[in-house]
Amino acid sequence: MALELKQKRALAIGGIIGAILGAGVAYLLATAPADLKEGEEVKPPSAPELIALTSAAAALIRRLDDMRRRM
Repeated sequence: MALELKQKRALAIGGIIGAILGAGVAYLLATAPADLKEGEEVKPPSAPELIALTSAAAALIRRLDDMRRRM
């Protein structure tokens, strides 16, 4: 499958953005409980927080798909 220059550029940009976002998420997950006091437990996420996070991720994916279609 031969890709056009525009498609190759879009794939490269998408890969770079994905790598940056992945590194950011890994950093946040690695440093999340660092500010806890001795003996303090981490509060688990609530259902509304998980739903909000999922809807935000879906909105981001939708916008990326719209942008991809315009390229």
